[in-house]
Amino acid sequence: MGTGADFPITRIATDDLPVAAQIPFVREAYARTIADIDIAPHAASPFSWRGALRKLPGLALASAAASGVRIARAPAARDADDFIFTVAVEGRLMLRQGARETVLQTGDIALTRCRDAATSDCAPQSRWIDLRVPPLALAPTIGDVDAILVTAIAAPEPLSMLLRYVDVLLDSAGLDRPETLNLAVAHVHEIVALVLLAARGGTDSDRSRRPGAARLRAIKADIVENACSRDLTMVALAERHRVTPRYVRKLFEGEGTTFSEFVLQQRLARARRMLGDPRSAGETISAIAFACGFGDLSYFNRVFRRHYGATPSAVREVARAAEQAGRNGKAECGAASS
Repeated sequence: MGTGADFPITRIATDDLPVAAQIPFVREAYARTIADIDIAPHAASPFSWRGALRKLPGLALASAAASGVRIARAPAARDADDFIFTVAVEGRLMLRQGARETVLQTGDIALTRCRDAATSDCAPQSRWIDLRVPPLALAPTIGDVDAILVTAIAAPEPLSMLLRYVDVLLDSAGLDRPETLNLAVAHVHEIVALVLLAARGGTDSDRSRRPGAARLRAIKADIVENACSRDLTMVALAERHRVTPRYVRKLFEGEGTTFSEFVLQQRLARARRMLGDPRSAGETISAIAFACGFGDLSYFNRVFRRHYGATPSAVREVARAAEQAGRNGKAECGAASS
């Protein structure tokens, strides 16, 4: 997965567009991200649509707030086994697919298949979220989903976690690094699976285990994003995620590690990338160590060598030699061609 900049966010504000361009702009944005749609505004209210969309590997997401509209989604021409996970954030949506239909009130969730046409009637001032997820993100957990297709599902706790992640993923200032995006997408998959597992009547052990796993992914994503901050402590992290430090400790113990070890791994990985990055060639090793959250250079050198089997200086020299060899090779190829 690339960086956040490789997966741009499309923002929609139809009030800023000429009337004739409003619906075509929304349709084109959805066709590139979620699915082909037709939009028919309700006669009683002027058309308006505000929202944001983003397509990531393994996840496409869109949030919208609109006037009263009827949306007709065409069958997917490719990736036909994907699912659309629709969340009614505010207002009322009537969702239909085939012979099934359901009404989503605020906080309700429903699942539909991309390969089949679907329609939704959205009441004025409704807000909703659509997530497009691949079947492999759900199958290992819940198996056959036919029994719960086009069914209103209420899931307050997972829903609040999901909405927080959607907000972050649709924020251009967040999740810029590949490893953070990977964790965020995996966490969204797990929350979706958790909601559907509950809808199918998962066992008590499944229910108790999965929320903890989902919470741990959220905490890990937070750590990856903020690994270099000196303010990253277990207490601060627990407060952000509305749990106790003891709960955070137990989540990591369940994976055979600790909070401190995970933070250290992220800081070391960041330092190694910087040491091999030509853009950081002018930075001293102590400056890189400090930028990655280490306050003691001797400690940094010691744990780096233990983890990678080489000193930071040696890693930097190898990277410089490889870069120089690459430049020499290009120069030789250029001379030969001339």
